Amino acid sequence: MFNKITTPVSVSLLILTSASYAGGLSLSQIGTTQSTATAGVSNVTNNRDASAVVANAAGLSGIEDSSFMFGLQYLDINSDFEGDNRGATNSSEGLVIPHISYAKRFNEQWVGGVALHSPGGLGLEYDNGIAGLGRIESSTITTLNISASASYQVNDRFALGGSVIAQYGGLQTQLARGQEVDIDDWSPSFSLSSLYQINESTHIGAVYNYGVQYDLDTSVGNKELSREINWPQSVELGVQHQISNNLNVMVNANWQQWSQFAKGYDDTYGAGIAFSYQLNSWRLHSGFSADSSPLSAENRGHALPLDAQWRLGLGAEKKLENEMTLGLAYQYQSLGDGEITDMGLLNGKYNNNRIHFITASLSF
Repeated sequence: MFNKITTPVSVSLLILTSASYAGGLSLSQIGTTQSTATAGVSNVTNNRDASAVVANAAGLSGIEDSSFMFGLQYLDINSDFEGDNRGATNSSEGLVIPHISYAKRFNEQWVGGVALHSPGGLGLEYDNGIAGLGRIESSTITTLNISASASYQVNDRFALGGSVIAQYGGLQTQLARGQEVDIDDWSPSFSLSSLYQINESTHIGAVYNYGVQYDLDTSVGNKELSREINWPQSVELGVQHQISNNLNVMVNANWQQWSQFAKGYDDTYGAGIAFSYQLNSWRLHSGFSADSSPLSAENRGHALPLDAQWRLGLGAEKKLENEMTLGLAYQYQSLGDGEITDMGLLNGKYNNNRIHFITASLSF
C-alpha cells in the first residue's frame, strides 16, 4: 500500500504519478478559453480549432484551411492539511502553463496538426513539510506532451483521428536536511478518436487514450531507487447539440482505469455539462464537471491524497476585426477533502483544497 511507504524518495516518486488524470491532480482543460470555461466538457466534441490536436484528433476534420491556437494558463494552488491529533501544514504555489497548436488541411480527406501541451502539473511548497511530516519541503511536477495528429474524413458525417504522443515527466523535490530529488523521463503514447455528425444540429465524439509508462531511476545519498509507473488508460465520450442558432449544449462522460495502477485503487468515472452562447461578436461559455475518487479514506495516504473532484468554469471569446479570436476564462477546481483514516496519529483531512485557473487564448 502506498500509504505505508516511509522513505522520502519513494514518496517523491509517488507524487509524480498524480499529475495527469482526472481522478488525480489533472488538468481536464487544455489551456484554451473554451476548454477552461466549460470545465473540459467541450474537449471531446471540439471541431472548431487546432486545439483538437490534443482534445480529439478527429475533430480536425472541421477545419476548412488552417488554424493556430495559443493559450496561457495560470494556476493558483492551495491545500491545507489538519490532523485529528497532531500535524498540520499548508502548501501553495502558482504555475504558468502554455498551449500551442497548429493544424492544416491537406486535401478533402486529410487534416494534420501538431501541438505542445501540458496535460498536468503541480508546484507545492509546504510550510511544515508534507502533511507536517517534515520529509518534503517543496515539490514541482512538470509534464509536457508533444503531439502529432491526423484526421481522415471517411464520409460526409464520419471522421477518424489518431495521435502519436511523446510525453515528458519531471519531478524536482526538496527533501529535509537539504537533500534533493531530480527525476525525468520521456515516454511514448497514442490516442484514437472519432467524430460523427448525427444531423445538422448534433455530433458525438469519442477518444481513447492509451496512457503512459515511465521508468524512473534516481539516487539520494547512497540509495538507488528504480520504479516503473503505469498511468491509466482512459475513454471519453461526448455529445454537442445546437439548441438554437445561438445556443449549444455539451455533455460528456469518462472512465479511467485506476484499478490497474496499484492495489487499493478503483477505476474513476466522470461527467459534465456545458453551454456556449453566441452574442453578436462574443461567444460565452460555462460548464461544470466532476470525477469520482480512485481511493477510499482507508486506502488514502499523504503521498497521494487523491479524492473526488469537481470544477466550475466560465469565460468569453470575442471575434476581432482582423479575424482573430481573443478569449479569457476562469475555473474553480475542488480537489476534495482527502480524508485519511488509516494512518494513526497522522489521520485527518485536507481543507481549502483547491485550484484557481485563469486562461487567456488567441486563435486565428
